[in-house]
Amino acid sequence: MPLVRDVVGACDTGQIRGLSLQIIAVMNTLVTNVLVNFDDLNVDVNGDQINPFVQPAAKESLRLAINKRGTKLVVNSAFRTVAQQYLLRRQFELGLCGIFAAARPGFSNHEGGLALDIQDPQGWRPFLEQHSWYWLGAFDPPHFDYQFRAASRQDLGIVGVKAFQRLWNQNNPTDQIAEDGIYGAQTGARIANSPAEGFGAAPIRTLGLAEPRMEGDDVKALQEALNNNQLVEINIPVNGIFDPATAEAVKQFQEATQLLAVDGIVGAMTRRRLGLD
Repeated sequence: MPLVRDVVGACDTGQIRGLSLQIIAVMNTLVTNVLVNFDDLNVDVNGDQINPFVQPAAKESLRLAINKRGTKLVVNSAFRTVAQQYLLRRQFELGLCGIFAAARPGFSNHEGGLALDIQDPQGWRPFLEQHSWYWLGAFDPPHFDYQFRAASRQDLGIVGVKAFQRLWNQNNPTDQIAEDGIYGAQTGARIANSPAEGFGAAPIRTLGLAEPRMEGDDVKALQEALNNNQLVEINIPVNGIFDPATAEAVKQFQEATQLLAVDGIVGAMTRRRLGLD
């Protein structure tokens, strides 16, 4: 299995897609639903190098802009994990892949869940800027940043580094590092030595009703399992959003088992009873 350091010369951050998705999953355990998937909008997102994630408020503004223009938005780049930024930085340092500038991992605005690179930027500019997505300028024509700061977090670079540190520690009990959210030589060395396809065990988050709503494939799998259970009849939309209907369905199932606490929270015991482990 290739390590991250083995794919630096491949000039494709999609080579570490598996690791990136695991880092995003851990970020959402550190800060509930801090990143949400936007590929359910009218967008075209092609390529394993693109992680279609932004912060929840940024997604809602993006949805409004897309609906206003009424056409498909083609996305070239969105959220970038600390591991992807590590690759770009190393390519820049080594003079590879035509990378002429790359921020240190933890410091790129693409690591904040508030940045997009898109096609047809000038066509989209009036619609995006009406909803707090602002064009960066002629020196980076495809780039837009979400700038409604009161509705977003500004510390996701730190959260992303901490997420990798935790993921490393979970999978390397004899080689622990500080989980401080600070990128330095120790963290960089561990990213380099991480499997590009991700570690064997992906993190599992506890699901429950929250604001903003928890979203993702794990919620969709939960909804499917609830609809297919044999203890109590449940029929809820499979939309990947942990909404009040999903919470109520979880409680129905928990009560039907006569064994689980009826709290609407999907932890290890409820997952096991639903056959999700």
